[in-house]
Amino acid sequence: MNIVVISDKNNEARRQNATQEFKKHNVEFRFFDAVMANRMSKEELDTKAIKDTFLSPSEIGCALSHCGVYDEFLKSDEKSIMICEDDIYFTEYFNYDSLLNIKAFLEETDEPRLVVLQKSIYHNKRIQNVGDNVNLYSTRNAFCTHGYMINRAAARNIKIFQTPVRFEIDAFKFYYWLNACKLYCLDKDFIVQLAENIIPSTVEKCWKDNRKAKKDAAYKELYNQLPLKGKLISQFRRLN
Repeated sequence: MNIVVISDKNNEARRQNATQEFKKHNVEFRFFDAVMANRMSKEELDTKAIKDTFLSPSEIGCALSHCGVYDEFLKSDEKSIMICEDDIYFTEYFNYDSLLNIKAFLEETDEPRLVVLQKSIYHNKRIQNVGDNVNLYSTRNAFCTHGYMINRAAARNIKIFQTPVRFEIDAFKFYYWLNACKLYCLDKDFIVQLAENIIPSTVEKCWKDNRKAKKDAAYKELYNQLPLKGKLISQFRRLN
């Protein structure tokens, strides 16, 4: 299975954490060096995101890192990929055979699909059992990118929307509304994020008063580029 962990190459503690988690389950993976945009100059940063962005440098770096993984993935012959971040913890429900079943689900179609490896309060319809009493559900939204699987079509679509960076990389509902991919979740958490007091997050949000307005404007710009059918799909999904 194609598994990548996004990690700051200079943060040994976080890399050791990811290595230990995968070692517990005897699962192979490789590191992808995270883009540390908070170390970029303002001039360089301005070329990576839309003008007057609401995002913090670390949020831009996070999005660039995931898009960098998509670039490598799309240049390969692989049909799906599992992407994790380095501040993860595998729960008691984590099961490699279930991952293989999710992989098969992603690769059985050209339809863009993304599966978060956790529960979502926005879960909708049960799709199928993926083994060991774990079920796959469709969902209308999800949060965080510490563990998810994606196929080529979804990676390609998200990369287009995030070039230049417009939103947080885990703006899953926007991808769903804009028909970039269908979203799925599990009914049990496989991979969760470690508590802040164990490994502090390196992604800082920029809490400006106009953050929501700018975010909505970035979405609307993409929405306005959709054909009529796409706009109807988007409106229907937003209403749901």
